[in-house]
Formats: sequence, structure tokens, C-alpha cells
Amino acid sequence: MNLEPLIEELKSIAEEFPLKEYFTWMMPEDCPLDFPSEITSNYDRNIFMKHNLSSLLVNDLTNRYWVIQKWGGIGSLKSTEKNDDILSKLDARLSKGALDKNTFDVISSMSKVASFLDHTKYAIYDSRVIYSLNWLLLKHTDTNEFYPMPSGRNKDLIKLDLDTIINLTGRDSDKISYKDAYHRYCDLMIELSKAIYERHEPYWSEMLLFSIAPKYITGDIKQSISISIND
Repeated sequence: MNLEPLIEELKSIAEEFPLKEYFTWMMPEDCPLDFPSEITSNYDRNIFMKHNLSSLLVNDLTNRYWVIQKWGGIGSLKSTEKNDDILSKLDARLSKGALDKNTFDVISSMSKVASFLDHTKYAIYDSRVIYSLNWLLLKHTDTNEFYPMPSGRNKDLIKLDLDTIINLTGRDSDKISYKDAYHRYCDLMIELSKAIYERHEPYWSEMLLFSIAPKYITGDIKQSISISIND
């Protein structure tokens, strides 16, 4: 797959939507990490946390749930025997290079923890990021492989169902296996971060894709496609 058209598009988008201005994810007040006094903006605190939270997550389910529920805003993922088991085994699953279905079924939550366990290898895999990525892959590459998208809550994205749009193009398409999707995604985020920002951490391109999903991507879809109904 030739990524150059996609990279050039993302470079242009990155100039139009600088992360310091458009990535505004709120930091909860009860963060278990202490921030230096000079780090005050949500953007800078999120970056600082990427680099410094890992040690507080080792063998600590309480802080892992804090990442998911408080920082990540996924209050529906409660501490249960099943979820505790998935979280406890997450490190080993990541090291194997493949995920089981139980882990991937809650990948929006688990990838948040993974992104703090090792910010140099792993990025957050959620509906907004994957929506943006799949659309840009459809528009700017010839791939027929797309990433399985977790369920999301954003109304604008729900209205424009991307699987339906891909099917209507007539392009042969397959979903990447849940076993490989997360690690392939992280490798791609690293490659894109290097090309766009000259940074090696995958979270740079992930944050860009997250930030542009609600407005830029949905607007681009509406401008790029037209539908006619024949009698």
C-alpha cells in the first residue's frame, strides 16, 4: 500500500489543526500523578502523563480503572471478575503481539491503559480515531483492508455510517482480524507520526486523528460523496 498520498493529506491537516490548539482532552482533578507547577494546560498535562504514568500502572488495577473510567470517560466499564482478569493479563497479551477476542471487545478501554503502559509502542484505539483513519485510507489509498471500529457515542459519526459508505463504493473490502488489528494500527501510528511530526511516539498521529473526527472528517465525507437514486 502506497501511503504517500495519505501522509501528504495528514501533513496538510496537521498544519490546519495544530494539536496544541485542537487537542483539548480534559484532565480529571483526581489524577494519581503529580504535575510540575509549570505544566498547567490540558494539552501539556496529557503529554506529561503519557511519559510518566507507566510506573503507577504496574500491578495496580485501581489506577488502570482510573485511566479508563475517569480520564477516558468510560464509566460503563466496571470492575468485575472478567474485566479484572482482562486488565491483569493485558501486559502479557500486548507482549505476544496478538489480542484475544475478550480483550479486543473492550479495546477502546484497554488501549487507553496500553498507551500509558508504553507510550513508545501503543496508542489509543477508539471509534473516533478509527473512523478518521478508515475514511482517509478509503479516500487516499487503494487498500481493501480496514480496521474494525469500536462502538462510539458521537452522533455525527453515527449518522454517517462508514461501513455503509465503504460498501457503496463497490470496493472489495475486508476487516483486519481482531487478533492483529491493534498491533498493526500501532505500527501504522508510529509510521505516520514519524512522517508527519518527525516524532517516534504513536500518540501524535493518534491525537490528530481523534481531534479531526467530529467536524473535519464528517465534512470531508459530505463534500466527497454524492448519492443518486435511479427510478
